[in-house]
Amino acid sequence: MNYDDVYKLHLQLLSIYEKNERYSSSHQQQINYYKKQFFMFAEDNVQRIFVLNQLLKIHEKTREVLVDSCADRYFSKEVSVEDISSV
Repeated sequence: MNYDDVYKLHLQLLSIYEKNERYSSSHQQQINYYKKQFFMFAEDNVQRIFVLNQLLKIHEKTREVLVDSCADRYFSKEVSVEDISSV
């Protein structure tokens, strides 16, 4: 896999994340900062990949919180169902 392939893969993943989610103001500020870096200062694919990777980390950090909260809700429901069935 060469830099062009990695760059295209990062772009695809970023576009999927951005289609599916809107972020809080703090995350959106970071995203806007890195997008500005991407469009104004990145000169070659290596720099672009670095900036895209930073953007993907922000998106994945937000997904991690979402996954954790879903898991917590799932297990709290499972406990409440067990409590009800034991009564």
